[in-house]
Amino acid sequence: MKKTTSRIISLLLTAVFLLIPLTVNASSGNKLSLLHTDGEKIVNAEGKEITLRGTNFGGWGIMEDWFCPYTNPSGEEDVYLKLVERFGINKTHELFKLYRSNWITETDYKNAAALGMNTIRLPIWYRNFQSDDKGTWYRDSKGRIDFSELDNVVNLCKKYGLYLIIDLHGLPGYQNDYDHCGRSKSMSLFDDTPEAKQYRKVVIDFWKEIAKRYKNENTIAMYDLMNEPLGTNITRDGSFQQTFWDFSNDLYKEIRKIDKNHIICMEAIWDPSAIASPDVYGWKNIVYQEHLYDITNPTILRKVNEIKNAGYNAPFYIGEFYPRGLTTFGYMLSLFNSRDMSWTTWTYKGAGPDADNSPWFIYGSSTVEKIDFENDSYKTLQKKFGECLRTDGDKFTKTAFADYVANFTNGYYDKASLVTFGLADNAGTFENRTEMFSQKLTAIKTTILDWIRKLSTGDLL
Repeated sequence: MKKTTSRIISLLLTAVFLLIPLTVNASSGNKLSLLHTDGEKIVNAEGKEITLRGTNFGGWGIMEDWFCPYTNPSGEEDVYLKLVERFGINKTHELFKLYRSNWITETDYKNAAALGMNTIRLPIWYRNFQSDDKGTWYRDSKGRIDFSELDNVVNLCKKYGLYLIIDLHGLPGYQNDYDHCGRSKSMSLFDDTPEAKQYRKVVIDFWKEIAKRYKNENTIAMYDLMNEPLGTNITRDGSFQQTFWDFSNDLYKEIRKIDKNHIICMEAIWDPSAIASPDVYGWKNIVYQEHLYDITNPTILRKVNEIKNAGYNAPFYIGEFYPRGLTTFGYMLSLFNSRDMSWTTWTYKGAGPDADNSPWFIYGSSTVEKIDFENDSYKTLQKKFGECLRTDGDKFTKTAFADYVANFTNGYYDKASLVTFGLADNAGTFENRTEMFSQKLTAIKTTILDWIRKLSTGDLL
């Protein structure tokens, strides 16, 4: 009996030691090297060109009511402050941490990698880390700034071989006039007032702490300084442009004092000329970002050509895009890939009417219950922000867009789409393309209904 037991133990130990190298190899296969720019290319530490293709984890750090589980077209800030009024700052912070821990889980990183993606753009809100717009940080039990949630994101990206773009989507003082910065029609970040100058100082300090924390982290592809600055109020853009440019340079300089190696992303949004070219301030190792939500494929082509002809000698990256109106995914994705342009879809996940049949999302749910932030008890809010929001639960399903976008994550482009402006899309199976077309019609209907709702509240203007 002793010999038999000893032999069994020996066999088990042998099996364990045989498995160890396999585990190490699997992990090391996902090791990412630090990215930097080389002319119009993004390259890794070995000099190999890397094209970033992935998705946004939209709604994780800052919610928008059209695809997240709350209703308030003016933005999340008023919801957040109402809950603070009802339950206090600490309980409200814990409630939203619960939400974030369920909205995106390890399953979602695994899903993105399984689709062939290599990048996650993570929209964050300063209130994920600070309790007010004066720069008061949440701290852990040892008094250190609490970056535990962001650390977890970095570790999961590392585990699944995904580069991470940290996108500051909502800033104190509000960098645009739309709800996705926190509160609609409230932009004051670029004003010439003492309050605005203080907001800008808070933002600079915010990025300095991020840089201190992650300056040696290869998984991070770039720091995306401000989402859509000035990008949604055409009538006011001109008067604030110089302040925006100078503030971008201030951020660049302060980050570079701490982190000289990571790429810094400057958002031009709708046009390359919306922000200064690199030689104006002497910027180096930067990527320019645009968002494309145009309604025709020829317009998309014109904008991509404008990017190519800008003469910035820096990479351009399409941080968000969606084929509105007559545009098609086949044309947009084929165009980006044929030009070796990096891109991330907007967005990975959504909840709302027809969200499970919408190419806005890779995973969607039409059955998630939205919170009533004015009346729900704390226990009810915990339930609604709980496990019911997990992608691997029983409420979310994979949309046709998931299988469709997987055709393009390896750099493939459909030549038929390019020469016919997307009218002869041959990417993917016929069934998948047919389902995508059906889902796009549904998404157009949903978008129109959302515009009507926001017009009725005055939040679209």
